[in-house]
Amino acid sequence: LTPRDAMGVSADHGSERHATPERRMAAARRSTQQQQQQQSGSDASSSSSSSAATKRHLEPDDKTTHKRRKHETSCNTKPPPARGIAGIRVRRRKAHYSLASLPGTPEKLSETLRPSGSPTRVSGTKVVADVNFTDVDSRGLCKVDKSLVCKGFWEAIGKVGRICLPRRSGKTYNLTQMLLFFSSSLELGKLENIPNNVLAADGLCAEDVAEMDVVALCRKKRECLFRDSLLQTKYPDFFAEHFMKYPVLYISLSECKGASFGIFLKALGNTLASVAQKWILELEMSGTSIAARARYPFDQLKLELELYHKSRSFPASQMAEHAELTQSLFQALSTFIAQQFGQYLLLIDEYDIPFISIHLADWTSQDKKAALGVMKALFQKMFKDNDNLLKGLLFGVFEIPLTEMGSGANNIKDIRMIPVEESDIQGSILTAAHPHSGCGMDALTDSFWFNAHEVEQMLDNSTKWCARMAKHKAFILQTIKMWYNGYYIGRFRGKYNPWSVSS
Repeated sequence: LTPRDAMGVSADHGSERHATPERRMAAARRSTQQQQQQQSGSDASSSSSSSAATKRHLEPDDKTTHKRRKHETSCNTKPPPARGIAGIRVRRRKAHYSLASLPGTPEKLSETLRPSGSPTRVSGTKVVADVNFTDVDSRGLCKVDKSLVCKGFWEAIGKVGRICLPRRSGKTYNLTQMLLFFSSSLELGKLENIPNNVLAADGLCAEDVAEMDVVALCRKKRECLFRDSLLQTKYPDFFAEHFMKYPVLYISLSECKGASFGIFLKALGNTLASVAQKWILELEMSGTSIAARARYPFDQLKLELELYHKSRSFPASQMAEHAELTQSLFQALSTFIAQQFGQYLLLIDEYDIPFISIHLADWTSQDKKAALGVMKALFQKMFKDNDNLLKGLLFGVFEIPLTEMGSGANNIKDIRMIPVEESDIQGSILTAAHPHSGCGMDALTDSFWFNAHEVEQMLDNSTKWCARMAKHKAFILQTIKMWYNGYYIGRFRGKYNPWSVSS
């Protein structure tokens, strides 16, 4: 998998199997030992007999001497080589240290096995730490184009995927992109901060914008967000096929926590109820008529909302009796969306917050067990027993063992901070020798954090409004690389922390 110029291997095809780093290091050690033995051979042979005799003469053969010789023999004896999984791990560590000892090899090896990623596009000149995807370029903010994450998600995730990465890695930024790209609904909550004057680039004056209905206005604003993006310019066919073509059910579980089991259930129900109300409100604003087959699910959804609103007036101690309302509310929402629009995409942000809050809560063991049962049933309806689901993706920080919990959310494609050559041998074979093409898993994993090209281009853009930075560009790049490029994901190494670099 490693190019020969990076490993320093000759082009002799007869020795390709033997020219591994471990064997080269072993050969070097054997040659060094042979040279030392040749240099000290004559001296050792002349003094061996006399030293042995003197040692036997000076040291009596008692029990203490016998124990010392036995201890020295046991210390000098090498343990047998480990076998199985342990042996593989030991040999992998030895290979890592032997590669690190070769001059100039680690940098070349990391560059060849984990490319920095391309293509790259950075707009704007003013670098700020907190930038949202909906922040338009008219303010001059520096934004890194991560639009290829939409294509990567569509191609790399079969049914359900899970992305578990640390804070400040770009999860919410990319989730907002996928929501605004795929969603066929209005998504007014994400677009309300975008001013109408951004449509001037399309030749629309204020009077034209005022005459537009809410559906056309939302579509124009979302087209402005993706205008001249890498996804639109490099893959126009994919853009035209999937832009605003699917219903997207976006649920954020960040507020699902509470001081008691009842408060937790209320927070979970409020989250699902707000999502359902958002769909009903946008249907009314867009003037969309309810299809005949979706009329009954729509009435059921309204009925479930009424039942839940009545249960909100109950004390928190009585909420345990109405725990099934959360599952029935999601089921009614899922059925209505599927009957009205077809199969939908499910995006869940902060999926691990409810489980963490349950684990850290000062509840009784019975309440914790009941809360985990509620989450188990909800996730099973979301991912396992859900024929209405087209694709799903969970975002979070911690990897909760959903299969061990018995939630039924199995067969999940996990994206985590593990190099592909460590976790996926097939992926390493297929991708290690090829450059980043902006497709599939490469496009998905490279969309998190910054790569070296993006950081350098950000610095070039920022020198336009801060001339002092241009004088110290090399020092700034060296310092940023030393501090912040310690992340890796997929087959990409040397990823930069976006928050720290921007700050």
